[in-house]
Amino acid sequence: MSLRPILWILAFATLWVALVGPTLDGWYAALIGVGGAVGIMAALQRNASPDRPILRPLAVLRSLPYAASQAIGGGIDVARRAFSPSLPVAPEMIRYRLRLPPGPARILFVNITSLLPGTFSAQLEDDEVTVHLLADTGDTEERLRELERRVAMSFGLSLPS
Repeated sequence: MSLRPILWILAFATLWVALVGPTLDGWYAALIGVGGAVGIMAALQRNASPDRPILRPLAVLRSLPYAASQAIGGGIDVARRAFSPSLPVAPEMIRYRLRLPPGPARILFVNITSLLPGTFSAQLEDDEVTVHLLADTGDTEERLRELERRVAMSFGLSLPS
């Protein structure tokens, strides 16, 4: 028997507790939610292939603190710029060449790019995403590369250098 379903159960149960809290209220909903998520992951696993990878629950859990810190940092950055006229707001658009293969990993990357402080993914075209910046801080490409690396890790993919 594979350990993967057990890892999925642990990952989704941990996520449930993180979102709802360590309470037994609504345990039946947790069983349905976690059971449904594990069932979906099992179905996806059966249909997985090199060109259609699936998320790896433990890798996703390892990336959650990073994602949460970036989302909170992004919210704080936008709020500071809105309420402090001394902070620069110099909108700019950049093009970022993706290393992720087309498919779910690339779509996830484009969607969560907007969680990075001062960024918003505006358009995906071929192997490039256009990213709107509130102000260029000089480290945007480095932050996008780190996010892309973490998304690849969550799907068990390796990126070209």
